[in-house]
Amino acid sequence: MARMFEYFVVCGLGPEIRTVDGNRGFHGTGGVQYLPSLLDQYPPPNHSLYPPPPPQLPTCVLPAGVEFYTSGFDHNDISTFPRSYPIVLTEGDGSKIYVSCIAFRDPVCDDIAEAYRIPANSFADKCICLVSRSPSFHILRDALEELFALCFSPNGSSKPLWDVIASVVSSVPLPTPAKDRVLFAIENSLLAVEVPPKEGLPHADISFQPLVQCLDVDNFLQLFTAVLLERRILFRSNK
Repeated sequence: MARMFEYFVVCGLGPEIRTVDGNRGFHGTGGVQYLPSLLDQYPPPNHSLYPPPPPQLPTCVLPAGVEFYTSGFDHNDISTFPRSYPIVLTEGDGSKIYVSCIAFRDPVCDDIAEAYRIPANSFADKCICLVSRSPSFHILRDALEELFALCFSPNGSSKPLWDVIASVVSSVPLPTPAKDRVLFAIENSLLAVEVPPKEGLPHADISFQPLVQCLDVDNFLQLFTAVLLERRILFRSNK
């Protein structure tokens, strides 16, 4: 049976610290970026249900690398807030992998801090992800945000968090396109997922309105023409 979610993945600072330039070890903070690593996943690496996550996944979900900070989440500082965003990976055969990400500041593990002499009470970027073969960005985001809330809930969850994650990844089936509507729960939140029909244009449940609003009429017409002519299109943004 095909499943809605392929993986839950955690990416961040690995046990072997290396800067994005390839220098080993800890080289301070102040804008120094470090290579991200795949820290954990469900299903575990020794399963045979799905092919392993793409090796470039950590770099794609944390493209700016991992940075160290002297503080964690601060209600008064928007730069410390968790960031939620989707990415799409294209494999060699043209198939797509859809990933929903939440990046946040997490305390540096005591063992790593001691081994590399990192200042006490330091924080570093970490990212949790849900991976799917279905372009259902909204349900990927909603499910991940519910799991993220459980991670940092002062009341915790009714059962071990990893059991909740395992249940979501293992038990939610991929709906039949244009027919089924699958309901599933994460703690006290009820979520629903549907898949559009296979016929017709490629579908992703994400709005193009923000993009269109950034373009004037001439650029929008050029973009629309390029899409109709199946030309390659490159977008450049400072975010």
